[in-house]
Amino acid sequence: MLFSIQAYIEEYLASKNITDTDGYAVKLANLYYFNRLNYDNLNFTNKVNRIHSLIFYSNSISDRRAFIQILVNRVDYFFKASLEKNINTFPGGTIDELKKIQQKPKLTIEFLLSEFSKATEARAIDAFWISRIKGNLRQKPEKIGQTLFTLFAMGTLLNRPGLALREFQSGIGYVDVGIIFCSILHLVEIKVMVKDFTGTSQLDQYMASENRPEGSLLVFDTLIPEKKIVLPKEIPCSSGIIKVYKVDINPIPPSRVK
Repeated sequence: MLFSIQAYIEEYLASKNITDTDGYAVKLANLYYFNRLNYDNLNFTNKVNRIHSLIFYSNSISDRRAFIQILVNRVDYFFKASLEKNINTFPGGTIDELKKIQQKPKLTIEFLLSEFSKATEARAIDAFWISRIKGNLRQKPEKIGQTLFTLFAMGTLLNRPGLALREFQSGIGYVDVGIIFCSILHLVEIKVMVKDFTGTSQLDQYMASENRPEGSLLVFDTLIPEKKIVLPKEIPCSSGIIKVYKVDINPIPPSRVK
């Protein structure tokens, strides 16, 4: 549902010839999905008004509050009733993974990412695609991966000492997701591989900024079976070690498995 809200906002802005250069639609969709039911109309509109964005200045929107109120009303009209029925969880829920994690005496980022990879490949591949057969990804697939991982972490860390942070500032950039276990910050950078394998230099910089000797690179592999490549499990970098976790979101169809 989150992605439907985002797509609607993007289409609405485009219909008004409003250019979104800094992801305002993504920010509003996330705020709406996770917080709309926690606030009345006035307080939620105030929260939306505090979203940092250049969209109002670059598009010469003079009455910011009126614009926001109209947009929130439109999103409410199409999505609020469904949102009230929605549990806001990882597709298919996280009950099985929650049980496994609760049984672990010591929770590690490796185990969390491994369980997330298996759960995504089993239940959440369609979240990334308009048409997997045609190779048409949804817009901003890295944001989709970030949201799925955050939802999964939130669902599996219930009653455990842990915290998931989204897009927090580190140096002059923003780390996709931070997971905190026992006061230790684990950096998770998310990339969608449509052609080349990237993300190591960026994560290395974040590791240096946060003084962390280890980082996790979560790669969503969209390559067709004939073009898939073997990714290294560990990559040395100037700050330490980057561990790579791959999620195959374009697997070989069962009918083609020999």
